[in-house]
Amino acid sequence: MKNGFITVLAAALCAAGAFTSCVSRQVALQAENQRDSLAVVVDEKDSLIQQIFSDINTISENLALIKSRENLITVSEPSDAVRRPVEEINNDIAAIDRLLQENKTKIASLQRAAAQLRKANLRIDALEKMISDLNGQLAAKSSEIDSLRADLTRMGIEVRTLNEEVAQRDARVESLSDEKLELQNQLHTVYYIVGSEKELRDAQIINKQGVIGRTLTVGTTTNLDSFTVADSRLLTEIPVGQRRATVVSSHPEDSYELVTNADKVVEKLLITDPVRFWETSKVLIVSYR
Repeated sequence: MKNGFITVLAAALCAAGAFTSCVSRQVALQAENQRDSLAVVVDEKDSLIQQIFSDINTISENLALIKSRENLITVSEPSDAVRRPVEEINNDIAAIDRLLQENKTKIASLQRAAAQLRKANLRIDALEKMISDLNGQLAAKSSEIDSLRADLTRMGIEVRTLNEEVAQRDARVESLSDEKLELQNQLHTVYYIVGSEKELRDAQIINKQGVIGRTLTVGTTTNLDSFTVADSRLLTEIPVGQRRATVVSSHPEDSYELVTNADKVVEKLLITDPVRFWETSKVLIVSYR
């Protein structure tokens, strides 16, 4: 009887030991799982915090780059800004726009990270204040860039208007210069003809007056098509190559010379004083027989 009780007791103890061992393994497994889950959560929080710091650093670097670009295209000295190529200024504006957009994206990422940390019951008052401050800086910077872009647009319009005014003035000056040149050319335009007395009389370029002797005078024709056109500033001599040549038109005798050769042929008319020679008449008529 005693031996039977001992046997039953031993069996009960073995069963209890086995149950205790089974429970211990289950508890240990649960503890290990909880530890692994906690490690995952910690790793996720560490990764999230690292991402937060990375985003903050990127935002700060972008703000510094934006400031640098602003300094390049500042309109505090319009004359300096105008001297920079427009393409360079536009490139700076485009770069600032890209940096501002990237900062908006990074701040949105910070806001999502803050929401995750808030769900984990972590105190993130400082982070939320930082996000609010960054949003304020971004809004202010966007406003500055909009103002800068408006100033540059206004300056572009002013410069364009100024260029148009200068172009119009240049056109007027050029027109006046052309008119002045044309007037000068007209003032210095002269006409001359060398012909036989008969030809000139037939064309009514000269007239013969008087019964005794002969006096040649300028005719009544106004047709100068048969005359040679010249510039009095450039005309110094006129070939003749005829005997008994006579200057019919009115010119001071001491302002020119009929140059003859040994055969008494008038080789040319030499103008010795162009101003005085042409001041009486812009038309020169040389007749010969």
